[in-house]
Order: sequence, then structure tokens, then C-alpha cells
Amino acid sequence: MNSMVKTSEAVRDEEPQEGCSEREMSHRKDGFFSIISSIPGGIWAISFFGLFLGMSTTMVYSQLSLFLKNDLGLTVSQIANMDGLVECVAYITRVFSGPISDFFRERKLILCVGCAFTLVARSFLPFVYGFTGVFGVQLSERVGNGLQASPRDALIADITPRSIRGRVYGLTKSIKTAGGLLGGVMAIALMGYYFNDFRKVFMFAVVPVALAGICLLFVKDSNRKNAKNGEKIEKRENPFKRKYLRSLDFSFWKLIMLAFIFQLGHFTEHLFPIYMNNFVDTRVAGSVGLIVNAGQIMLAFTIGFLADKFGKGRFIRFCMAMMIVSNLLFLMAGYICNVIDFSLDLSKFFGNGFVVNSQACCVYLGAFLWGGQMSAIEGLFIAIICEQVVFHLRATAIGIYSVIFGIGYWISSRIGSFIWEAEGFGCEYTFIYSLACCALALVFSFVLLPRKYNFAVISKGR
Repeated sequence: MNSMVKTSEAVRDEEPQEGCSEREMSHRKDGFFSIISSIPGGIWAISFFGLFLGMSTTMVYSQLSLFLKNDLGLTVSQIANMDGLVECVAYITRVFSGPISDFFRERKLILCVGCAFTLVARSFLPFVYGFTGVFGVQLSERVGNGLQASPRDALIADITPRSIRGRVYGLTKSIKTAGGLLGGVMAIALMGYYFNDFRKVFMFAVVPVALAGICLLFVKDSNRKNAKNGEKIEKRENPFKRKYLRSLDFSFWKLIMLAFIFQLGHFTEHLFPIYMNNFVDTRVAGSVGLIVNAGQIMLAFTIGFLADKFGKGRFIRFCMAMMIVSNLLFLMAGYICNVIDFSLDLSKFFGNGFVVNSQACCVYLGAFLWGGQMSAIEGLFIAIICEQVVFHLRATAIGIYSVIFGIGYWISSRIGSFIWEAEGFGCEYTFIYSLACCALALVFSFVLLPRKYNFAVISKGR
């Protein structure tokens, strides 16, 4: 038994292969340039890979719900159910890509396959005209996303020192979302230029995926070494040996349970433009996705950096509180005009008819907080999971987390859309449901989240 514990500890203590050592970083000041220089070089290639994928994804998804509703005539329930199902499939795909990545230690190859799936799916989207076609294309695209997600997140942990993983996951998410923000702006501009032709926007969305594939040329799989003897770890060592599986203990499953409870309150963001459309023009409603992205860009790295310094557990709870406030702002949007009523004509910046009122600003603020917590809390959960399990099972553990996260997302989207359209209820009750789930998760976090994560990580290894 003691030998197993020692083996596990040795595995956890391997040294980073890129960047500086943990001990060196502990003596650095937290200046901007020292923070940036402490980030391993491979992270930047992965980040720009995510940037171009995010650009393409937002060009499509910022307009997709309106395209499905206005052009194809789908109901809100059909849109939410389809989105929840394809997202669930994407998360389930991560379970299979994770163990394969752990066994073969070929994370880059799986990233390339996932990118190829996305490229093919994006190329077909402008030419589909029915529910079946859209569903097939979106399913293929999300399978591609699922294939590359677990290996990517595990590779980030492979090459990043333990004490800065919070900020690194935040950085990669922020850069990816910056691409999403650029993609959203491009989508709005293209919609104006092509007179609200959704299919033209979808055609342009193919180009960034090709650029993402080029970025993978600069990504390298990490060469792992044991910190005690410096020997290279076998690439194809079986990750499912009992000594490694022991790291998937009760503490790990408590984290998974907490993530699931929280995710039950996270319904699809595709409902935001539809809700926004109650207060403003259709083109303005599509811009709410940009605000979600802005929240991710501005808050993900900041929250991750603070979590590294003051404890990831504390900032997981902070993100849950942000989600509660976000839902409150959505609920206030329908009544804010009784207190503050104004309108801003931004036509000279974004084209004729782009007018934002007080209700829209309330939705914007809620979407900003929603996006910020959404990107930060996922990175914090993954960072904690990578600390909880041995590196042989990182992608597998991330895949397990992802599928539970995806199932929760699908359940939440179905419940949210049902409440949205149910007679006697409506969109406000969907936000109340989300708020209740987030409040429940916040309470359970004090039971399910180990207290050690309330403090910063100070260690010699990873």
C-alpha cells in the first residue's frame, strides 16, 4: 500500500518540460511581464488554435438561433433541444478521446482529427435547408469539438506548472473567446453588408478553421520525465493500472457531483438573443453573444490569476455567486424601464436601426457576468481535477468531468426550454430555475469542495 502511495506521489511530482520551474516562479514578482514570461511557449500555440476556432464558432453561433427560428421556422423548444443534444454528444465524445489520448500520449494527433471534423462540418453548413441537415452538420461539428477538447485541456496541464494552471486555463479561454468576439463583430458586419444573409456569414466562417489547423503545426506533445530519476515516461504505458485508478477517489467524484449540480442551472445561451428580441431589433438581439464573449475575455484570466493566489475553491464559489447575480439581472430586464428608461442610437457605428435601450443594457450586463463565470469556473474545475488525479489519467478524468457537465447542460436546456414555452410560465421562470440551481450548488460547495482548495497551491512539483 505504501509503495502505491509513493508511486502516485512520484507521478504527481513530475517537472514541467516547458517554461520555468515552480520554485523559480515562486521568487518572481507578479508584474505583467513576469506573469506573461512564466507562461510556457506551447500554451500560446494552443491559445491561437483556440482563437481561430472560437472566431469561426461565434460567427456561426451568434446568428444560428435566429437563422433556425426565422429562416427554417424551428420552435424555441426544437432549437434548445437540438443544441442541448449536440452539446451532450460533444461532451460524451470527450470521454472516448480522453482515454485514447492518455494511452497513446498522442494528444496533437487527436487535436488534428477534431479540427478536420470541424472544417468539414463548417463547409457544409451554408448549404443545408432543413432540420435534419442542420442537425447532422451541428452534430459533426460538435463531435470534432469533443475530440479535441479533452486532449487539449490535458496537454495544457502537461506543460504548465501546477501553481499557475488557474491563470493559464483562464488565458487560453480568454484568447479563444477574443477570437469569438472578433468573429461576432465580423458576423454583424457581414450581416449588414449582405442584408441579413445568414448563409454568407456561414461561408466566411470556414476560413478561421483552416487557420486553426495551421496553428497545430506549432503544437508539440510534451516529453514527460519522472522527477526522481529523470527517465522518460513510456508513451504507451497503460493508464488504467490500479495504482493510477486510485486517484479517481471519492474526492474526485465529489467534485464531479458539484459540477453537475451547478451545470443544471446552465441552459443554452441560444435563448439569450430570443429573450433580447423582446426588447430590441433582431440585429441588435444577435449582439448579445458578443457581450457573453466580452465577459469571458475580461474575467477568465483575472479570476484564474486570483484563484492561483488565493485559492481555487473560493473563486469557484465566487463564480456561482456571479451566476446568481446574472439571473437576477435577466429577471430585472423586463421591469428596469419603470425605473430607468433610455435609448442609445448606435446606428452610425453599426448601421441603421441599431438602437439599444435600458432593457437591453440590463440583459447585456447579465450576459457579461454569465460569460465571465462560465469560462472561469470550467477552467478552475479542470485545474482542480488535474491536481486531484495522476497525470496518466488527466485526459480521462477531464473526459469524465466533461460528459457529466454535458449531461447537466442537456438536462438544463430541456428543462429551461420547457419552462420557457409552458403555458402559465415563460422566460422569467427559466431564469428563476437557473438561479435556484446555482444557489443550491453554492450551498453544496461548502460540503463537496475540499477545504484545501480554499488556499493557494504551494508545491515543488506539478
